[in-house]
Amino acid sequence: MYKKEKITEVIERNREEITELCEYIFENPELGFHEYKASAALKDFLEKHGFTVEMGVAGLETAFRAERKGKGQGPTVGFFCEYDALPNGHSCGHNIIASSAVMAGAGLAEAMGEYDGNVVVLGTPSEEGSGGGKELLYQAGVMDDIDCAMMFHPGNKTVINDILLAISAYSFTFHGRAAHAGACPEKGISAVEAVIQMFNNVNGMRVTVKPDTRIHGIIKQGGVVTNVIPDLTEAQFGIRAKTKAELEELVERVKNCARGAALSTGCTVDIREIGISYMNLKNSEVLLQLAEKNMADMGEQIDVRNASEGLGSSDVGNISHRIPTFQIMIGVGSPAIPHSEAFAEACGGKRGADIAVRAATALAMTGMDLFNKPELIEKAKEELLKDKEEE
Repeated sequence: MYKKEKITEVIERNREEITELCEYIFENPELGFHEYKASAALKDFLEKHGFTVEMGVAGLETAFRAERKGKGQGPTVGFFCEYDALPNGHSCGHNIIASSAVMAGAGLAEAMGEYDGNVVVLGTPSEEGSGGGKELLYQAGVMDDIDCAMMFHPGNKTVINDILLAISAYSFTFHGRAAHAGACPEKGISAVEAVIQMFNNVNGMRVTVKPDTRIHGIIKQGGVVTNVIPDLTEAQFGIRAKTKAELEELVERVKNCARGAALSTGCTVDIREIGISYMNLKNSEVLLQLAEKNMADMGEQIDVRNASEGLGSSDVGNISHRIPTFQIMIGVGSPAIPHSEAFAEACGGKRGADIAVRAATALAMTGMDLFNKPELIEKAKEELLKDKEEE
């Protein structure tokens, strides 16, 4: 029986190193699929701690699979790394996620010493912006042997039952006909009127959608100069819903908003999906119970997750429908909301590193539970299979 006290000892011994790693990634933010510095730093850390690291898995330059195999057959437990930033820096705290994942994997393997099975850390790039690094790794077979997976995400409160919506992103490009806006506007077909009408249609539709859905859009291109009737505009929308089925229905309604806008203005519209759709998060209750007990034993104050607030999305949702998975959230000690500059500030420095240490400890302890009682993994797989049959 492996002892959890050893995990705390190992992680505390590496606190300075994990702090430096967390701060380095924070100070060097990189957008999705361009996380060269972050992935290299994570690789160096893992190799130093006895992991074999394969870079460029799934044909993605900044993706990796790191493993530290035991002596014999046993469970393969995975930890997810995210390390891409947003344009305003690490305002989603992925520097903390990455640091916690590698430390959890290293802490678990070092604390157990000799074991049967495999500890795997997966470097999954471009979670933001529908890049879908986890989905791409899954499709490439990088996760075929993973029995269960886990990760943490920073937030403005500490919760177990994190909620993530399914999401799809779409581009809507309207084509009209250019004309002189002063001399002969009647000869033009205004693509800008079409894009405005689409927003009006979407806003009108909000009256009859469920309160836990989200439809948010921007105008990427809206014309160039005021004295020309624009012949080309583009809008992009993110569309979120509680389940995949509800998302598919909502996406079709948004597409009809675009088609109606084009028809009413005499334009045409091209519709294309952006990136990869994310599924809602299906947390494994079997695994969550272990994580909750470990966090409580650590003295974490666990809040109740409000089902109507902070409804984000992530590609970890895709994996959770195929492999027993969970995501917990630990508060950053600030009421700031993710993707804001204030939240980024809360994720930097030693405060961010301290959260990484706490998260790594909770994840590693949960991993140790699974090595101590591998039958719980089978129970989690049965739970997931039953959920699929009931869908």
